[in-house]
Amino acid sequence: MSRELSSELDQLAPPGAPAVLWGRLFLWLPACLILGGVVAWAAVAAAGYFAPAVLFPLLTGVVVGALIVAMARVGQVGNRPTILAGLTLAIAAAVVGQHYVGYRAELERSREDSKTFLRASTLFPELTRGRQPVPPSSFREYMRWQAARGRSLNLGGLVARGPIAWTTWAVDALLLAVAAVAMVISALGQPYCSRCRSWYRTIRSGRLPSDAAMGLARLAGVEIQPQPDWARYRLIQCNSGCGPTGLLLFWEDSRGDPGSGKVWLSLPARDRVTQFLDRVRSNEPGSQRVDPETEE
Repeated sequence: MSRELSSELDQLAPPGAPAVLWGRLFLWLPACLILGGVVAWAAVAAAGYFAPAVLFPLLTGVVVGALIVAMARVGQVGNRPTILAGLTLAIAAAVVGQHYVGYRAELERSREDSKTFLRASTLFPELTRGRQPVPPSSFREYMRWQAARGRSLNLGGLVARGPIAWTTWAVDALLLAVAAVAMVISALGQPYCSRCRSWYRTIRSGRLPSDAAMGLARLAGVEIQPQPDWARYRLIQCNSGCGPTGLLLFWEDSRGDPGSGKVWLSLPARDRVTQFLDRVRSNEPGSQRVDPETEE
């Protein structure tokens, strides 16, 4: 029986790469752009309270990556190039958006200062001297002015000016991008079902005694070290259960060497595995020593 099941398992392949869904693509890209802008606004607000060098752009990148992953899960967007394109837009919006939010704030501040100056010069002309505050005429001019004025690095009072300020902004952008990409790439390893258009999720997991782990490995056709010190299993499935079910088995032997195995189960194979796990969990006499070769 186990040999027949193993041959059936050998014919199954993991879910294939999802295709591009143009309808979701046209919604996904603007949503990612908006997401990056929202993160930029929140980052500028948070920077007024806590913005350590190096750490702050990394944290901002983690937020961007985590939100992109969450959006992909909620929206069931599975095509990898689509996700990465949206991530690129979100990173660009988060990087440029932080400077643009600062530009808009400075523009509004300059306008208010200009109004105050005009009122003061009208009421007290003899006390008002100097030139009227002039707001930056463009975003590019603002960036040049900001670089010339200098950027505080929050490191013992150090201030970066000119080319050094531009370099620090470039480093911040790189750190943000690296953190965001790392978050998303690690999540893209999860399988996706193109039939029901949903990400695979964990439907069952747990720890197994040594004998039960050996029985499950024989049933599913996974090569495992004899009498592992401990073992854990995880079953993953798409929302509709229309694709193959993944079984992941992790263990560690008496010497502390880890091991793992992964197979894709057909519907009959999945039913056998879940029935076996149910018997182990129910603690029935002899359930931990179930031999798959004796099952009918």
